[in-house]
Amino acid sequence: MITNLEEPPSVENKRTRFLIKKIRILANEVRTLFFVNSLKIKVFFSSPIGKRSTLNIILLAFIALIPWVSEASVNSQIYRDISMYSDPIDPMKAGTFVEDISKYTPGIEEKKSDVALSMMITKNEYDVAKQLQVNEGTTTPEPVRQAATYTVAQGETITQIAEKFNLHVATILDANNISPTNTKNIKEGMELSIPKKDTSTSDDWIVAIKKAEEEERKAAEEKRQKELAAKQTKVLAASTSRSLSARSSTQQSSAYDGTSSGSLIVPISHNGISRGFGGGHTGIDYMAPIGTSVAAADSGKVTIVSSGWNGGYGNQIVVDHGGGRTTRYAHLSGFAVSAGDYVSQGQVIGYSGSSGRSTGPHLHFELIIGGRPVPPF
Repeated sequence: MITNLEEPPSVENKRTRFLIKKIRILANEVRTLFFVNSLKIKVFFSSPIGKRSTLNIILLAFIALIPWVSEASVNSQIYRDISMYSDPIDPMKAGTFVEDISKYTPGIEEKKSDVALSMMITKNEYDVAKQLQVNEGTTTPEPVRQAATYTVAQGETITQIAEKFNLHVATILDANNISPTNTKNIKEGMELSIPKKDTSTSDDWIVAIKKAEEEERKAAEEKRQKELAAKQTKVLAASTSRSLSARSSTQQSSAYDGTSSGSLIVPISHNGISRGFGGGHTGIDYMAPIGTSVAAADSGKVTIVSSGWNGGYGNQIVVDHGGGRTTRYAHLSGFAVSAGDYVSQGQVIGYSGSSGRSTGPHLHFELIIGGRPVPPF
């Protein structure tokens, strides 16, 4: 570390020493002439020889002083620079100084940023703030990426691949001729072309995928509904096949010995009444799809479960509610009880249909008191 800076004595080169020696010789000659010929001084300086000697002395003195003045100026600047950059040395100023003098030293090329970073690291003074200071005003060119081929890894999606290469999904789809709806078909081991830069920033692929997913969902729902309907039809057909065997069958049981509520409920969830009681019609016809559940209108005991024509009633169930009151459920497609079963009000006993004398799916419901049909409600 430089603590005391003094300007060193000038170093005379050969040329300077030669000129000084020359001046001294001439000065001695002049001094000799002056003292020896003191009376002739005026004549000497007036003579051509005197004038030429005087001019030579002045010229030689000027030439001798030029190197010294130049060297002194340079040395002074160097010592000022050394003083400016003496300890504590600022890495940035030191870097600037080295870069400035590099132009005068062709064999040594240094950048101020390299010098500054080296000094910071050596003194353990390197941090983010210093790095920003070093990089201030500099720009780093963005590396040019070349087009490449990428092999899809296990579980990777097109979105993840695009993010990995800092590209838009649309760019990769376009480069590989992949439609948005086929992005799910990208599997492990597939090779994809990766462009060197974005060629599309469109988000239309997202809209296309959403639309395709919605159409797929609707198609799946329609398929599920059809399968469910087919299954229900198959179950009803099997039930009807069991109930409507080739030969008619009738199950009978004794009368109800319990106590009913005395009030009836509508035995089916229907779509309206196609025909009411009266005019030769002994009950109420409720319109309903085949297979609709039929419930007991009141608690009682099943006395008849009969399949076949049955005088036009088709498949029917008769429930005894005691006290001479019975209900009939006709044109059924299937049964849920057997003769002799006790049922409670609202319990499912069978399923609507179109058996017997029928022009369409419905339930024929009758209330019989003392052997005669009466209006149920």
